[in-house]
Amino acid sequence: MSERQPPRPEEGSAALDRRIIAALQIRPRATWAALADALGESARSVSRRGTELLASGTVRVVGVRGVTGTAIARVRPAVGATRTVASGLAARPYTVFSYATTGAHSVFAELRIDAEVCAGLVFDELPSVNGIADLRIDTVTRNHRSVSEWRPDVLTPAETAALGESGRPPLPPQTAPHGELSPSDRVLLRLLADDARISTADLAAHSRVSENTVRRRLAWLEQHSYLRIRVVAEPELLGFPVEALVVLTAARGASDRLVAGLLARTETRYLSALGGDRHLLAHFACRDLAALHAELTSAPWTAEAESFEVSHVLQAFKRSGWSRAQDAATAHLY
Repeated sequence: MSERQPPRPEEGSAALDRRIIAALQIRPRATWAALADALGESARSVSRRGTELLASGTVRVVGVRGVTGTAIARVRPAVGATRTVASGLAARPYTVFSYATTGAHSVFAELRIDAEVCAGLVFDELPSVNGIADLRIDTVTRNHRSVSEWRPDVLTPAETAALGESGRPPLPPQTAPHGELSPSDRVLLRLLADDARISTADLAAHSRVSENTVRRRLAWLEQHSYLRIRVVAEPELLGFPVEALVVLTAARGASDRLVAGLLARTETRYLSALGGDRHLLAHFACRDLAALHAELTSAPWTAEAESFEVSHVLQAFKRSGWSRAQDAATAHLY
């Protein structure tokens, strides 16, 4: 039997990148030294590669405002207009993600909207996007897993534990009162929207409060879902290049089991209820087409689904409120 060859430099670098990104998803504001210690890697290597990933824009760490209503738009573009529609939705300040996919409704978008503006959005704003032939809007009544809570199978359980995974369950939308935000809280949210790894000292200086106060307010904002810190990176960088959006209908009486089954899968990147747990939108990220096929054919949760419709993701025009084509749009989400 031949001896195992050491990885080529680019392979080793890609593996370290995956581990750094996965660690950031758990501890997005941790120092490079703390991440390196949890991963058992050289602090110098983690700091160098992590800084390069952020400086190049390959990975971004951003703060997303959590306490707003959410809706899913499914769009059937006119023939030849898929790119126009997906990019048009991505340019909207209220759009969190915009994906071009296969299928009849070939554009999916998550929209951050409050109830009082929903009618105007449906009647006037969204139809003004060029190229839309048909539009369906579903209100998200519960977010079971956001992309910030996705834990792909990259790190070992020991490494995940060393990073201090909280395991805090997500809260439903609009659970915290809007009136409790102070002027300094709003400054913190604006700063974190652009760079959620900004230092506590800089946050304190800009918001004119002490560093201890900043730490307390950040904890409060996250606890009450005003703030979700997300790592914006292509799943391919983590080793999961094949993505699909799946609209599911649970079998009668099986909603709870279907949700639990989907959340048990590391391939489930995102899961939301569309008006109730019988109707769901799931976003899967898999290592290859064979893995996606197995997931949709024989994973335990499939026994609890009455039906589901699969749309393969062709291109992400916007992720977690961040569009490379129109960076300034993200400022209006917060």
